[in-house]
Amino acid sequence: MTHFFQKTRPVALFLAGIGTSLGGLYTLFPQWAVENLNQLTHQPSDTIFIQHWGFMVLMVGCSFFIAMVRSTWIKPLFCIALIEKLFFVSLVLSHANQDFVDGFWLSMVMDSMICTYIAAYLWWCRATGDLTS
Repeated sequence: MTHFFQKTRPVALFLAGIGTSLGGLYTLFPQWAVENLNQLTHQPSDTIFIQHWGFMVLMVGCSFFIAMVRSTWIKPLFCIALIEKLFFVSLVLSHANQDFVDGFWLSMVMDSMICTYIAAYLWWCRATGDLTS
């Protein structure tokens, strides 16, 4: 497993960074993102909330890129991202019977894959006693 995580960690961080950073589209183009990515009607009154959420997700995505060069960021980032992404997955699943959730399935699948990798990585770190960076 050590070899697996050493080989895949840079790629996993990069892919998670790209996928998560796409949330920045909600900051730059809130109406377009809501209507095209989530298949929802844009409500102008929600613009500030949508842009703020997009920026927060963008910052998590950028943190994955920073962790590629600052290994001390990996475990704290993984813990925060795991909580955030598992919460998003739970929200989508708990609203699965609602029409408005249709535009969230692809993001949920991506976050589920990231969560699976993070959980396995953190479990491996704990099992090997590697609790440092």
